[in-house]
Amino acid sequence: MEKQSVIKRFKRYIRTSKAEEIARRYFISNAFDGALTVLGIVIGAYIVGVKNPSIVIGACLGASIAMGFSGFFGVYMAEKAERTKQLKDLENALFTNLRNSFLDKALKVTAVWVAFAGSTSPALVIVVSITPFFLASLGFITFENAFYCFISLVLLILFILGAFLGKISKENIVLQGLKMMTIGIILTLLFLIFHVSA
Repeated sequence: MEKQSVIKRFKRYIRTSKAEEIARRYFISNAFDGALTVLGIVIGAYIVGVKNPSIVIGACLGASIAMGFSGFFGVYMAEKAERTKQLKDLENALFTNLRNSFLDKALKVTAVWVAFAGSTSPALVIVVSITPFFLASLGFITFENAFYCFISLVLLILFILGAFLGKISKENIVLQGLKMMTIGIILTLLFLIFHVSA
């Protein structure tokens, strides 16, 4: 019963502060950052001749941890500052101390929840996208195959993110997915062009 009460209270906090929309925004934005970051790391490593899946995995996991920390604390501090300002503005307007009120608690929970969403998405995207290199390290596929599977997987993730945005905005899901995927293709081509010109 106590567990259900905590969950209900948490849902009320999220609903009151409209945290769901904000968390969703950070989740998608940071997932997009994670996808492009890992794309840059792996293609860059491939261009300079790295063929060891363990090195690629290590570099990408390091990036996922860094982005997770950055996503959490960066978003948390920004959201906490915004929510604190909102609360103080409301206190000034109402001439009332709202500390430890339901609204105060809701705003604090929102900051943590939004930060959690902002930190998990890039880390999750990076870990999922490098799955082919785990298979390569175990000897199931070659490094070359892992590299091309990785590119395909990142582009698929970008498509899914775009399609999700299309669903939210009630636009063409396929078109929005293709737009997001095109960004990944352009980045890949830029790396290859710079490599050839160098």
